[in-house]
Amino acid sequence: MLPEGIFSELEVVFFDAEGTLFHIHPSVGAIYARVCRRYGLAVEPEEMERRFREVFARLKDQGELSPEGCWRRWRQIFLETVSSFGELKDPHQAFAECYRAFTLPENFLLSPGTREVLRSLREQGKRVAIISNWDERLRKLVVSFGLEDFFAEIVISCEVGLAKPNPEIYHLACQRLKTPPEKALMIGDHPEDDVLAARKAGLWALRYPGGDLRRLFPRK
Repeated sequence: MLPEGIFSELEVVFFDAEGTLFHIHPSVGAIYARVCRRYGLAVEPEEMERRFREVFARLKDQGELSPEGCWRRWRQIFLETVSSFGELKDPHQAFAECYRAFTLPENFLLSPGTREVLRSLREQGKRVAIISNWDERLRKLVVSFGLEDFFAEIVISCEVGLAKPNPEIYHLACQRLKTPPEKALMIGDHPEDDVLAARKAGLWALRYPGGDLRRLFPRK
């Protein structure tokens, strides 16, 4: 929790996206496996997930931070992941389908209490925004969930050319909201990208440990 009295002074609450407001479900590997099966490649979801994690860890920071660069990186991650298991009938069409899958709400679960927290913050006069190491699909997903009216700003690494844990993405977000960092709170699940980096940039920060988001906020 924040020190007593700090919450009432906040102007803006920033949230991380995936891993905090919502979660991929059941897993990236399961979604890849489901799509690949339609293109002639049968792989167990657990095996696909294991291979995806290996490839993602190696490639996640490669390439330029731009819409095109992020799209190319995800295509490379997908193709390297699935090629470990065999050949697809149409790998590029399979990738296009997988890429779209991560704009669909049926492939995600909202964290418990998400809508209630966003509604409560708005009622308390707090502006709410997202800072995320994602790409343009995040905007479509937010709309698919019907959450777009809650957010004053969505700052996406692949659009702004900055990524967490670079403190500059936090400075940019505060500039867009016209609020000083000391009047902003960041909430996210990653201890370095979301908490330490935000504090380094001068924001308040809380780690989301999972479960109901409402536990992080003082009762009214």
